[in-house]
Amino acid sequence: MGHESGNSVIDMRRSCGFTGLLNPPWCRAALLVLFAFATHFADAQEMQVDKGPGQAEVEGVGSSNAESGHSFVVLPIPLVNPALGSGLVLAGVAFYQPEGSARPWMTGAGALWTDNGSRGIGLFQKAYLGGDRYRLTAAVGRADLDLDFYGVGDAAADRDVSIGINQEPEFARFDLLRRIAAGNYLGLRLRAVDVKTRVPVSLPPFPDLQIPDRELNVDLVGPGLIYEFDTRDSETYPTRGFYVTATSQWNLAGWGSDLQYAKLNASINHYGRVRPNAILALRGSICQAGSDAPFFDLCLFGANNDLRGYETGQFRDYSMFAAQAEYRWQFAERWGAVFFAGVGAVAPSFSEFDSSGLLPSGGAGLRFKASTKFNVNVRMDYAVGKNSDALYFSIGEAF
Repeated sequence: MGHESGNSVIDMRRSCGFTGLLNPPWCRAALLVLFAFATHFADAQEMQVDKGPGQAEVEGVGSSNAESGHSFVVLPIPLVNPALGSGLVLAGVAFYQPEGSARPWMTGAGALWTDNGSRGIGLFQKAYLGGDRYRLTAAVGRADLDLDFYGVGDAAADRDVSIGINQEPEFARFDLLRRIAAGNYLGLRLRAVDVKTRVPVSLPPFPDLQIPDRELNVDLVGPGLIYEFDTRDSETYPTRGFYVTATSQWNLAGWGSDLQYAKLNASINHYGRVRPNAILALRGSICQAGSDAPFFDLCLFGANNDLRGYETGQFRDYSMFAAQAEYRWQFAERWGAVFFAGVGAVAPSFSEFDSSGLLPSGGAGLRFKASTKFNVNVRMDYAVGKNSDALYFSIGEAF
C-alpha cells in the first residue's frame, strides 16, 4: 500500500516450502479451492440496482448513455507471503455510471491483515466528469508492514540475502486531468507520503544493507505532471486501442519534502483482437528515479505487475524497464484464461543496462467475470521469474 500497488501477491518461493512448479499436490489443490471460493463469493456479491422507468438502457461500457445500475464486487484475497506472513486482504470495488458519464466510475476500499502483525487500509475514487472532459483520481492509505530489504541493484538482489524491516507508510494522492484534444489528457498530481522505517538489525550481514539514517523517517511532498493518451474502448476490459501514460513527480523542499528529487514513470499499452474470443495485450514501461531518492521510492521491479513472478522490491534501482505480452482467451461466458511472458531489468542508469542482467517472466492465469454489467474480471495468475515464482489474486486485469 505504501508503494501504491493495487495487487496482493502470494509469493510461492517459500510459502509452500519449495522452489519451482506448484508442488506438492495439496498446495496446488488448496489454491484452486481458494480461487473457486473467491469467484463464487464475488459472483454472489455482485449487486445491480435498476433505475426508474423511462431512463435509457445502457448499450455497453464506454457508451455515452447512462448506466442503468451498479455493480459491487467484494473479493476476500488469501495472503501467504514470506515477508508479511499469512493473512487476508479484503477488497471491495463499486462500479457505477452516473448520468452523462462516458465511462464507469469506481469507488474502492481494501484492508490487509496478517499474522506477523502487518496491517493496512486504503481508499480510492476514480471519476470521469463533463463527458470525460475531466478525469479525477484520489487515493489515501496507511499501513504498518513487516518487509524484507535485499539492498539496491541486481547484484544485491541476486545474492538473495535480506534483513527484516518495519515500515509505517501513509500516503495521499490527488490527480486531475483535462482533455486537450481527442484522446489526449494533461493534468496535475499532488502527492504527500510519510514513511517511517525501523531496522532491528544494528549490524547487517552486508554493508549495502545498511539504510542511511536520513531515509528512516521521510516526508515526501510535491506536485507532478501527468499526460495520458487513451483510445481504449473500455476501462475495465479493453479489446482495442492504446493507453499511454507519463508522470513526472517532483518532491520539493519548499513544499515540505525532506528529500528533493524527481521521478519519472512512463508506460504504453496496446490492445487488439486477434480472434473473435481472444485479445493480445502488450505493455512496455520505464522508470527513472533521481539520485536523492530514498530506498523505498526507487524503481521497484514487480510493482504494478511489471513484471509478475518477482517479490516486489527485491530488485530495485534508480532505472528500470519492463516489456510484456499477454494473450487473453475467453473460452466460456464467464471464464477465461491468459498466457503471458516478458522481460525487464534494473540498473543504476539507462546507459548501464546489460543483457546479463535481464529478468525473464512468464506464466498463465484464470479469469472469472465477477461483474457482467461492467465486464470486470477476478484474476488468479501464476508467474515464474528468475529463481522465483508467485501467485496473484486481484480484481481487474494486470494492465
